[in-house]
Amino acid sequence: MKLLNKTIRSYLVYSSIILLITIPLFYVVVRHVLLHAVDHSLKSQMREIRNNLSSIHSKQELEIWAGLDKDISLYTEPGPASDSIYTRYVTNPRHHRDEDPYREIAGTISVNGQSYKLVISSSLVENEDLLGSIMIVQAILLILLMTGILWINRRTSKKIWMPFYSLLNEMQHYDLNKNNELTLKSSRISEFNELNQVIKNLLNRNYEIYLQQKEFTENASHEMQTPLAIIQGQLELLMQTVPLTEDQAVLISELEASIQRLIRLNKSLLLLTRIENNEYAPAAAADIEEILVAQLDSFHDYLEKRKIRRIEKFEARPVAQCNIALMEILISNLVSNAIRHNITGGTLLVETGPGFVTISNTGIDKPLDAQKVFNRFYKESSDSASTGLGLAIVKRICDMYKFQLSYVFDAHMHFFTVRF
Repeated sequence: MKLLNKTIRSYLVYSSIILLITIPLFYVVVRHVLLHAVDHSLKSQMREIRNNLSSIHSKQELEIWAGLDKDISLYTEPGPASDSIYTRYVTNPRHHRDEDPYREIAGTISVNGQSYKLVISSSLVENEDLLGSIMIVQAILLILLMTGILWINRRTSKKIWMPFYSLLNEMQHYDLNKNNELTLKSSRISEFNELNQVIKNLLNRNYEIYLQQKEFTENASHEMQTPLAIIQGQLELLMQTVPLTEDQAVLISELEASIQRLIRLNKSLLLLTRIENNEYAPAAAADIEEILVAQLDSFHDYLEKRKIRRIEKFEARPVAQCNIALMEILISNLVSNAIRHNITGGTLLVETGPGFVTISNTGIDKPLDAQKVFNRFYKESSDSASTGLGLAIVKRICDMYKFQLSYVFDAHMHFFTVRF
């Protein structure tokens, strides 16, 4: 979720809670005020009627007086009782399904020693209509107020956070290899200006370190190649000297193998560094099946020598967007790994499908450590011919292009799958 949306969501949740609480609360308070006013009016009328009873001297006069006001009802009461106020609902004669609310006060009066029950009614229909109108107006005002606050906050926040989003956009398009200049907008907010300056200093420092690392790697690789080539040449000359004992020949062969391993290690480390520094050309469409066939054919003699059975199951022709040279390295490392760690007379199975390739082989009859198999210099056995970097290079290429690399051991076979 974006930062701006998260801020707006907090305001929206708060506004919704305020609306849900204030509208019912306002309704209860206003209704209570209106009922209190009606009750006060009814009590005043009851008090005024009792004060004017001295002018009434008979039951007939009382009934005539009560009939003059339709809101007053008179009943015979056996004895005095305290006043009570209540709400009564009366069916509307026009709309038989509707009931109109009435507020009533009931009390006793005495005329010529006779007690009567006096009921004074007051319709609440107009009060309910007034209350409904007030609630609608109040709800509209609150909604407009909250909407206005959210709109103003969104516009203000968007303007305030504009330097941050500008910086974020510049960082997303920054390329360390090109060291492109960041065009950061100045802001009236000092914290954003400080952030821009810190980012600039950090990127400049990282670029300097990157150049130093790149220069060191190139120099180290170049300087190592020369003495390695000299040592290899001297060993070849030493092999041609006579007399040469069998022990000397074995020792020279071991030295030759160590030199070859050191040369491969130097090339692999240089390759990893170049991959991590993104020094390869832009991506293109790589035909996986075509690269697979070419790599398998290059290992044909080695497969026949170790009597490894080659099985191909090409069910689809996957295409990956990546640097073709790196894809050739990825496939070559997987194939060579499957051959190097295979057993004599074993099986090499290559499968392709929609968007994936799987290379599996027989080998040691137990699973490898799936957490470490793609780590640098990880080796299950003490194979001196392996540098321990082949699968690490595969993993780095997959990470670079967001491919999914997985390892599974099943049915005495080691499966390495790349999904594009």
